Amino acid sequence: MTNQFLNKEKLFVNTSKLAEVVFASNGYEEFHKNIVEQNIEFDKQKTYEIAGSNFFDFNQELYEDINHMNSISSGLYCEMSLITYRIFIWSSKGEGFEIFKHVLRGEEINNLKNEEDLKEYVYIHLNELEQGVLKTYSKEIKVSFKQFGMAIETRALPLQSILQSLSIENNIKDFRK
Repeated sequence: MTNQFLNKEKLFVNTSKLAEVVFASNGYEEFHKNIVEQNIEFDKQKTYEIAGSNFFDFNQELYEDINHMNSISSGLYCEMSLITYRIFIWSSKGEGFEIFKHVLRGEEINNLKNEEDLKEYVYIHLNELEQGVLKTYSKEIKVSFKQFGMAIETRALPLQSILQSLSIENNIKDFRK
């Protein structure tokens, strides 16, 4: 099964000032030092977007209004002083649900040196998500995403099956006290 829906050509990533800090950092210690040195407003209690991806919309044919369809979005965020990679799904009513969160380790931060690296990071994991959807539903891509969308609407997602294709772990619990 090849990637046909969440492809790199359709992916764009909107970066914030924090992305530049990530690119200049080798691990968390440098990341936090660079935030202070660059005098960036930062509150550990807030969540900041580092780089958000566009929405990948699907199941348009099921809804009369183009503004009501299922979507996937992703990106890097800074929360609790940690850099997280998150994946969201969106219902046709515009309700968003986080289905995956990964805290980047120091070596992952070291590998993000520019926007292209960041885009590649997001793309790799969206591609893995797509592979999980295809493996879970075992149908051609349009039918698989139609079933995935119906599962979003009924909140009956087989997430364990879908997310097992991701090469990074859902590890936020490792960092909670």
